[in-house]
Amino acid sequence: MGSFPDNEYLNQAFKDLDCTAGIFHNRIFTSCIFEKCLFPAADFTSSIFADSKFIHCELVLTKFINCGLREITFQDCKLVGVDFTRCTVNFFALKFEDCLLDTCNFAGRNLKRAPFLRCAIRDSVFQETNLESADFNGSDLEKTAFHHCNLEKADFTGARNYTINPGTNQVAGAKFSLPEAVSLLRGLGIKLG
Repeated sequence: MGSFPDNEYLNQAFKDLDCTAGIFHNRIFTSCIFEKCLFPAADFTSSIFADSKFIHCELVLTKFINCGLREITFQDCKLVGVDFTRCTVNFFALKFEDCLLDTCNFAGRNLKRAPFLRCAIRDSVFQETNLESADFNGSDLEKTAFHHCNLEKADFTGARNYTINPGTNQVAGAKFSLPEAVSLLRGLGIKLG
């Protein structure tokens, strides 16, 4: 099992680590790259990740309690059951590209301008989330819930399987593409014949 014995890491690259169920509290990772690493049930309580990338990594039930995630890119990663609501609010900015996000929780988070490009976002929760100008281009949002979210100027071009109620979410200036945009009418109780 891989580990992080030191408290601080700067400009380091980690590859093929197996950190399954590892406990790594109070660590600081700045400008680091994690590639093909396994983090199932890993616990990063009170740690900080800044300007770092996760590439082809697996994060299943990974704990980020009181954790700072600032300017973090997840690329081709699998994230399952990750609860981002437990992260530090003032140190939080994420980017996702070509990721699987399954049963993740983003409730109450500020994800203004966050990219979720070409992702499969399934059974995840966006409740009272600020997604203003967020980019969901090409993403599959099957069974993902949007409740009382700010989706103003968000880009859903090429996105599919989303269920967004314009009556309970702010959608002014958001971009949608046909034929998927017709699903917006369901939230308004309108049926097409």
